[in-house]
Formats: sequence, structure tokens, C-alpha cells
Amino acid sequence: MTERMRQIQQGDVLFQQVSSIPDEAQRLPNEGQVIVARGEATGHNHVIRSDRASLWELTRNGVTALYLEVQAPVTLVHEEHKPLPIPPGIYRVGRVKEYDYFAEMERELED
Repeated sequence: MTERMRQIQQGDVLFQQVSSIPDEAQRLPNEGQVIVARGEATGHNHVIRSDRASLWELTRNGVTALYLEVQAPVTLVHEEHKPLPIPPGIYRVGRVKEYDYFAEMERELED
């Protein structure tokens, strides 16, 4: 039996569990905290204050993907949302998008 991959969401940030980080990804510096996403509208960031989480970045063909590696349970905090526990695992970090049917376009949500 296979284990289901989990999805976790806080505001406009979406974590999709994956099996591994691509080999070409580069680990970003972690000085006791990881800023997973910066708040465009409010300036409030989605932050993990722990050295048990690492953010990895991979750019291919001008598109950047982020991966979060969690070694032990951590908590994601944001001023406008409840603290969110994140269990150990590897997650691709994305943004929730909405589709405007009147303008016929897709856009990222902003916190």
C-alpha cells in the first residue's frame, strides 16, 4: 500500500509533498529561520523559525521552484493566519492561484 502525499495550505502558500528534492537544486542559507513566502500586499511573511527546516531553490528555463525540507515537526507562522504545524517531509512550495473568468486570466492570490 502506498502512502498518500499530503498538501498543506496557509493563506496563499501551498505545500505539496514530493518524494525528493531535484539534484540540481541549491540549498538557501538558513540562519535559524526560513522565509517560505514574502507577503506582497501586507509585507507579512510566512516564516518557519527553526534550524530543522531548509529551503531549496531550482531555476530551469527561467522558472524558479522552491522546495522545503523538514527534518522534524516545525510551525509555519504568519501574522494573519493561525500557526500551522508542518510534519517532516519534502514539499514543493507553490502559490494558490485563482482564475478570473471575466478577464479570462489566471493570477496568484496575495496575502
